Amino acid sequence: MLGFIDISFIRKDELILKLKEIFNDDDFGGLAFLIPSQLDDLLKRLKDNTWFVTERPYVDKHYRDTYYSFHSSKFIKTGRNCIRVHLFEGEVTENDLLDTKNELNKKYRGFFIIRPLMHHILGRSLISPEAFITNNFFCCLTKGRVSLLGRYLSVYGFPHIAQDEETHTCAESALWCHIEYYGSKYPQYKSLLPSKIVKTLLDSPEHRILPSIGLTNNELTKCLNYNGFQCLIYDTDSGDKKKTFFQLLRIYVESGIPLLLFISNKKDAHAVLVIGHEKDEFVYNGESIWVDTSFIDKKMVFIDDNMPPYQIASLSKPTDHYESEMKDMKIKSFIVALPVHVYLVAEKAYDLMYTIFEDEKIGLKTFNGKWITRLLLTGSQSFKNFIMNDDNSIMPDEIKEPLLSLSLPKFIWMCELYRTENFKPEGHCSGLLLIDPTTNGKSLAPVLFYAIEDKLFEHDCEAWKGIENIVEFKMATYKNNLKGEWSKWRNGISG
Repeated sequence: MLGFIDISFIRKDELILKLKEIFNDDDFGGLAFLIPSQLDDLLKRLKDNTWFVTERPYVDKHYRDTYYSFHSSKFIKTGRNCIRVHLFEGEVTENDLLDTKNELNKKYRGFFIIRPLMHHILGRSLISPEAFITNNFFCCLTKGRVSLLGRYLSVYGFPHIAQDEETHTCAESALWCHIEYYGSKYPQYKSLLPSKIVKTLLDSPEHRILPSIGLTNNELTKCLNYNGFQCLIYDTDSGDKKKTFFQLLRIYVESGIPLLLFISNKKDAHAVLVIGHEKDEFVYNGESIWVDTSFIDKKMVFIDDNMPPYQIASLSKPTDHYESEMKDMKIKSFIVALPVHVYLVAEKAYDLMYTIFEDEKIGLKTFNGKWITRLLLTGSQSFKNFIMNDDNSIMPDEIKEPLLSLSLPKFIWMCELYRTENFKPEGHCSGLLLIDPTTNGKSLAPVLFYAIEDKLFEHDCEAWKGIENIVEFKMATYKNNLKGEWSKWRNGISG
């Protein structure tokens, strides 16, 4: 007997009614009354002109993996097929889908999965920030590609999944989102299905694996190390008087590195990801000669399996938007997975930068006025692509050509230097420091490039030399790490 895929085209205000109708099917066992608040919260945040295309039955790789490894062994029957819900900005019809000459992909905003699980129907998703009413932020994005009736559609977003409290809790959900992001973006990493995550822990389990009761810091780092990452754990005791725990966190986020965060209160613990930050306009009125942007207390973008994607919250009150006992949670630690061969960690890079900017001969005290610095890690390929880009038309050719020809490692620590009056969305930096991250940072040998305004400084491992007058340095703000409206919510070249 032939089976057919059912495709429906639905307006935003009709989606819940349609899902209740579908939930009477055999796979969902009459779960028509179960529309969890998570789905309601997601729909409320989406633009009103959003249209949905439902696709069923859909075989979801993530859910099928948990189905065969766990749900199928339960006494109560659980369905094995899902519903995939596609999002489009504006009305879409069957004719639009079948017309291969139109530009339907420009309207495509991603998808989410509906699972046949009691109370936990919302599965994995990849939704563009463009689909949301509010997206006043910058964040990490990766590209996803789907096939809908043979029509290929692509979207840029950050992977998200809600826990089911049995095969994966918040820790496994955050871990999966992290690995899925890297696995879909970089060829050296691979995506992991839930059963594979479990398999990596079987040789030295700290507790029963299924049903899951969550993962510890050590178990999370083991899974990441298994997948080729180099992990560091920072806790609230990390940092010193020059750089605090939150400042190190902000430096890594500015570097476009998703972080696994552990938050807790006296009763509960939770795991989330932080993937970006809200837009900000900072005006510095302090007394110091300079301040780094890692001191700016901006709100962050979270991937929280209890909330829709791209939840905005502050670092001091990451769960203030909750209406439960989890409302007062605090960040206790975070895990950063560094690229291979990046040995100079954020605190060491900051120390080196601090040493240079406080130097009596070549530091910022030798220049008039006050300064704002911005330290981050990025790929050298991405950096040179940015230099070449038309956005950097303000950079003189006498600066651009040497930078493009500069021999660099795969990744670099870079620090922009701004006159305070130029630190604004359309402003420019007046200096640049580049540092080699493959060193230990115990000397000034890692300095690859250092220029401020009309001064170029070089270090020969013994002393600063070669100070000379050059054409005045100007560069637009580097944006390639975190995407936003400036990139039309698309990825450019990656490092």
